[in-house]
Amino acid sequence: MDRNGEGTSRVVRAVAIAIIWLAGCAASGPSTGPSTTPIAFDPFASAESASDLLDCDGRMSEIGGLSDGGFGDDGGASTPDEAFRAWLTSNPFAIPRSDYRKLGSVGDRHVYVFEANGRIKVVLVFEPRLDELRGGTPFRITELRACAPSEWGAEVDMGGGRTIWEHEETGRILIDIVGPEHCSWQSARILHLENPDGTLDRQYVRDPLGVFNGVPGFLDTYAEGVELPDDATFSGYRAADGDELWFTPDDRAAYVVTPDGVERWPRHAEGIGCA
Repeated sequence: MDRNGEGTSRVVRAVAIAIIWLAGCAASGPSTGPSTTPIAFDPFASAESASDLLDCDGRMSEIGGLSDGGFGDDGGASTPDEAFRAWLTSNPFAIPRSDYRKLGSVGDRHVYVFEANGRIKVVLVFEPRLDELRGGTPFRITELRACAPSEWGAEVDMGGGRTIWEHEETGRILIDIVGPEHCSWQSARILHLENPDGTLDRQYVRDPLGVFNGVPGFLDTYAEGVELPDDATFSGYRAADGDELWFTPDDRAAYVVTPDGVERWPRHAEGIGCA
């Protein structure tokens, strides 16, 4: 099958699954979508996971999954829409921050999606969860599934503290994020490059204040005002401010060419994370 056929197949599959989900709303509970014929089985059992609603070019990203308490504690909310809005502004994930729409609901499960070019790239599911400490059953996020960030489009709104790098030919994107404040890394920027299956390929760090000094695993050091190596090549990625991303064959660091000079962002051998 050619690529056009594959793309059509993915779209048809995503639409079909969405119809199955929403068809169960009349049997399982109230729905915000159009009226449909009830079905006798739980559509989640048929779709298995929110990931089945995704329409990815490649494999699904490792971002998210089923919530086990690590998706950000916003305290929940009395309605799914309130819980969705609160979580979207406070969660720790580098995901789109706007332009979602509510796909529908299946009983008490409410589904919100982000789309690029009419194709679903991020799925969020909210439902009531018992709060043993405070009592009640507020709505909270229970599942997050996403395609690789490179599929979200260059115009995606990532919110503050995130920089989009767009490839000048393909339109693919890379994202660098400000380090988390609770680990005192907020002065650093961390650039992630992913494999086609959404797993981490490489990670480079801008560290002007030296918060990672002494941390093992870096293949080089951060520096400003360096010479661009003779064997460096332009990656094709530019940020909105015009900064360019360059790499060398030894891949010990990325070089960011700015109007003020060249910065060397060292690569971490395994990828750093903040608990």
